[in-house]
Amino acid sequence: MFKSNKKRFLSLASLTLAGTLVLSACGGTSSSSNTAGGSESTGGSGDKVKLTMFIWAGSNQDVVPKEVVADYVKEHPNVEVTFEESSNAVMYPKMVAGKQADPNNPVVNFGYFNADATAKGLNDDMWESLDTSIVTNIKDIPEQFHKPDNKGVVWGVSSFALVYNKDLVKTPPTSWNDLWDNEEFKGKTALWDYMFYSYISPLLAVKGQELGASYENPEPAFQFWADHSDQIGTLVTSNDQLKALLESGDALIAPFSAQVAQTWIDGGSPLAVAYPSEGAISFPYTLQVVKGSTPEQTRVANEIINELLSAEALSQYAEATGTPVTSTTAAVPDKYKDDPSFSVETQSNGINPDWDVLAQKSSSWKELWDRLVKTKLQ
Repeated sequence: MFKSNKKRFLSLASLTLAGTLVLSACGGTSSSSNTAGGSESTGGSGDKVKLTMFIWAGSNQDVVPKEVVADYVKEHPNVEVTFEESSNAVMYPKMVAGKQADPNNPVVNFGYFNADATAKGLNDDMWESLDTSIVTNIKDIPEQFHKPDNKGVVWGVSSFALVYNKDLVKTPPTSWNDLWDNEEFKGKTALWDYMFYSYISPLLAVKGQELGASYENPEPAFQFWADHSDQIGTLVTSNDQLKALLESGDALIAPFSAQVAQTWIDGGSPLAVAYPSEGAISFPYTLQVVKGSTPEQTRVANEIINELLSAEALSQYAEATGTPVTSTTAAVPDKYKDDPSFSVETQSNGINPDWDVLAQKSSSWKELWDRLVKTKLQ
């Protein structure tokens, strides 16, 4: 069983038991892989069980899964786990291509997936149901965080807010309107290419009625961004790219994960996070098993996920990454007890994107973005 080395936590039960808690994340962007596995000569029986686990790159998001897997393979030397470290934006299309090529040989067998990838996966029949006779720690996560048919479990939440360079910005932002209307940020706003939940969803929430825009009729929102394209300085595709732009001042503001940004701030970056008055974007993190894995791979994946859902592992993940978790038995690290993203109020007032529509209309939204907005940036 995974043992946390962290101490001094505050109870999280009151946070996760509140029915109003809604969830929000973002993975890193570099892509790499490495392997954890015991020696075949040290024990175990039968053939080696080999799996690939997807984890997010950067911002300490690899620390806990690698520790948990290392402990697991020590006790199960016939198991070998290879890590794929990247972002969901990079990995999910590879998973779809792999499924199309051979549905019984998935690119990854299990891992961490954000709200966007999870919704797309439900639409694409990507996920296997969790075996709750193995994943017994799921009982500590309130039912509202269990995916339909247990095709994944929401274990944590990130909030997308406004990240800005506090040394260069004269007046800190207070509203999503600052992103598209504030003169100080003209030509200095960085947006993540195709990450529509971070700038189309808040636009729909704040100005949708005024614009006549909605998830069913998004074109007015894309046209609005086209009309305000002079605000956009850069479209980014990686965490490291965004961090460098914000630190240098080439970009002054970006909608981004408050938790990832906090790890940059803790590391000395001259940045700050502003929670818009209209609410942050709520963004769930889910653990899931990929359909097409063998029965043995599926069993091992469920066993490792059970360890990742332990109170100790989730508390340490919160400590390492600043991510609020949903387990009623986990704990808030002392250093985050005053962090707004851990509060029930912040989460209950969040903006909740329509993930189903975002997944189903991904191609048509990309077409609108390319045609209406990106042509203005060339």
